Amino acid sequence: MTAARPVLDAPGTHGAAASSPRLIPYVPVLLFAPCFIIYAILFIWPQLSLLATSFVDGNQWSIAHYQRFLGDSYYWELLGRTLFLGVITTVITLVLGLPVAYLLARMQSRWAGFLLVITTFPLLVSAVVRSFGWMVLFFRDGLISKLVVALGLASPPFQLMYTMSGVVIALAQVLLPLMVLTLYGVFRSIDRDLELAAMSLGARPSLALWLVTFRLARGGILAGSLLVFSLAISTFATPSLVGGARAHVMSTAIYEQTIELLNWPFAAALSSILLVFVLVLALVYGRVLEGRGQTEARS
Repeated sequence: MTAARPVLDAPGTHGAAASSPRLIPYVPVLLFAPCFIIYAILFIWPQLSLLATSFVDGNQWSIAHYQRFLGDSYYWELLGRTLFLGVITTVITLVLGLPVAYLLARMQSRWAGFLLVITTFPLLVSAVVRSFGWMVLFFRDGLISKLVVALGLASPPFQLMYTMSGVVIALAQVLLPLMVLTLYGVFRSIDRDLELAAMSLGARPSLALWLVTFRLARGGILAGSLLVFSLAISTFATPSLVGGARAHVMSTAIYEQTIELLNWPFAAALSSILLVFVLVLALVYGRVLEGRGQTEARS
């Protein structure tokens, strides 16, 4: 102890000790720098490369690929079909997943954990494998096709393969566990005593559920909806396997332009357009949440 003090008070070390406080404001920046560099290399740089590729036509910069998209009604129909697929899949998964997630979150039984594992287990299986399963059921001799014909809902020959209805059903099943898992965490974070307090003040159970639980869970519901919608419009395996060439969407068109036609710049343009729609939706989602938060804070 007595030997260390003269070293700290030495003339050569006094300046370094005095300058270290000036580095304190830069400590967060220095700590954040490795994360930013990794994020820039893995996410920002690929997106910028994709965007730059979409503006290349031959050996020069051009907007010809975007003009091709904007001037062809086929691609507008393709974009509309993709957005419709995302919206209808999100609605179906939300309607089915909301009560399931709520019941699992509020269940007091010892089987609650087991049921949650069973519900979300399909997430551990590849979407390709699950889509193949739906193909077996949707073919003309498949169980679902025979059942639809037996119930008189359609006349033979009938099959759901290569139809948008089949793609919607299969995609909703593929993404439903993701919606349930998202909403389950939201409902688990809401104290059940709030519902009981509302009911003790005279609110009916359904009214307490609507005004208290669902009101507090709106952020999580919007987050789950945005997640499912983004995955639905960008997924490739299920539309490709179940829909085939008769249910083209943006992702299958991008694959076709990239792998079969080797038109990478136009595929990059299609990818950028799809990416812009997702970004705009995410920004709108953020603004909605921010506006609701400010409104509730003022109230």
